[in-house]
Amino acid sequence: MTKIQRASIYLFLLFAGIGLEFELGHLSQEEFTQSAGRDLVLNLSVLAAIIIPLYLFSKHLAISLTVSRYILWIAMFGGAFIAGWLSFAGNSLIDILNSHIIKDPAIFNKWTDALTAPFSEEFFKALVAFWVVLMVGKKDLKSVLIAGLGAGFGFQIIEDLGYVARQTQSSQLAAITETINRISGGLASHTLYTAVVSVGIFLMLSQVTQKKEKIFGLWCVVSTVVNHFLWNSPFYETDHRINLLVGFLFAVQVGTFIEVVLYTKKKPDLPFLKQ
Repeated sequence: MTKIQRASIYLFLLFAGIGLEFELGHLSQEEFTQSAGRDLVLNLSVLAAIIIPLYLFSKHLAISLTVSRYILWIAMFGGAFIAGWLSFAGNSLIDILNSHIIKDPAIFNKWTDALTAPFSEEFFKALVAFWVVLMVGKKDLKSVLIAGLGAGFGFQIIEDLGYVARQTQSSQLAAITETINRISGGLASHTLYTAVVSVGIFLMLSQVTQKKEKIFGLWCVVSTVVNHFLWNSPFYETDHRINLLVGFLFAVQVGTFIEVVLYTKKKPDLPFLKQ
């Protein structure tokens, strides 16, 4: 183990310790009635409908690419307890900057999620993915893909937990609605976002990729950020049950992820640096 790897591990643990208290310590201080506590357990159990399939898929992909599963697990931990609180801080900072530009409170409230999360969250989740591969000394494409999946998955779990817990505390009906909402949008969400963005950054910055591959990497990053932006924007909201934008965003994100997986299976050992 190199000195850089050892230092990165301790820094990772430092940031994760902050995140554990930020995410779970804060939640443990919330006051739940006995009935609300039972509702919370039930609602979180319902979330298993999306969490379990995503985990099984991620584990199967790691096995098929011969990537050690501990990379997936470490990335999940980092995505939950490092990317989460760093993204919160990043979102808050962008909000402050935007408040000096957007003076109308109504417009600010409508667009704040779209103007913060796609930029802050995608940056910090990808940062965790590359942090993990640096710690374990892997510099190939397949490891980056699995680390990206894990970081996004961990982030998605902790975000779902927070949303459902807050809604459960406010009202049972709102919590059930929120849980269903998290499931409906759970596939084309953070798990796939981070996997695609991480691979995109790898392809853009790798010393061995060709121009066509770098353009594909740029598409992975830009399309995901735009997808996240539109998903959080007022354009997403509609009174109609048939939402063409949702279908378009889902198709583009899942389709791009499939392309990423196929490319990675074709060149799993593509290095980041020249040999």
